[in-house]
Amino acid sequence: MSERIGFNGLTPKEWTRLSKSVWTAKEVSSAREWYHLKHGATFSVALAERVIKLYTREGDLVLDPFLGVGTTLVAAKNLRRRGIGIELYEKFVELANEVLGQQTLIEVPKQKVIMSDCRSLHSWVEPNSVQPTFTSPPYANFIQRSVVDRQKTHKTSRLVFDNKSVVKQYGEDQRDFGNLPYDQFIEEVMSLMVKIFHATKPGGYNIWVVKDCRDPQNGKPFIEFHSDIAHAGEKAGFKYHDLVVWDQNEQRSLVLLGYPSVFYVNINHTFLVVLRKPPTKSE
Repeated sequence: MSERIGFNGLTPKEWTRLSKSVWTAKEVSSAREWYHLKHGATFSVALAERVIKLYTREGDLVLDPFLGVGTTLVAAKNLRRRGIGIELYEKFVELANEVLGQQTLIEVPKQKVIMSDCRSLHSWVEPNSVQPTFTSPPYANFIQRSVVDRQKTHKTSRLVFDNKSVVKQYGEDQRDFGNLPYDQFIEEVMSLMVKIFHATKPGGYNIWVVKDCRDPQNGKPFIEFHSDIAHAGEKAGFKYHDLVVWDQNEQRSLVLLGYPSVFYVNINHTFLVVLRKPPTKSE
């Protein structure tokens, strides 16, 4: 009797092995490529490949509305999935196209890079066509605060030198989600979630890579970013399907926070918020 294979090509043994709720840095790390350094906030190809393996089959359409330098599409191409990425800034569009052009795999689906505002997603993606969305959004205007923080508080700290933490503002376009105050950012995310919902196949997934934040200077010692993202997806019609912890303690040294008066833990983990569009009754 042959072993049954899952929709994504995984055997029962592989399916079980990959079902851990905590992923270590070693499991989803791959070498930082030269193009990652041009952006300042990227995830690894290995992380994107694991997600795409779990939630898609060959030939499925993968969407990334915040494409950056194209890591999601590189992973999709490696795994013979189709891909559409939307990116606001021309410099990153050119870089993504360059990177994808260097991929030498033959007979693989073409990846499509679109220079546009993600709010126009419905103009580029057919309804009910996307199997998974996989993306990491900008963190509202926190990145500007982080740039200042690196220049002052952490200019010579281990955060910069040991952790090789690089923070760059993507650009100054007013449409950039990374230039919005947090409350407005969440409102825009909610609107985008509605568009993603309509673009997603019944039973398809919507996975966001996000890290919780702090803004103590403005009275917010802890911002549960992953919950806000999940709730935005739920309001759009998605079900909160799963939550994965990406443990990054192996990659990041501990730094001194709040000493000597207020104790804070180092946030050395990231979440993968997994949302799912309800399947049809026949599925």
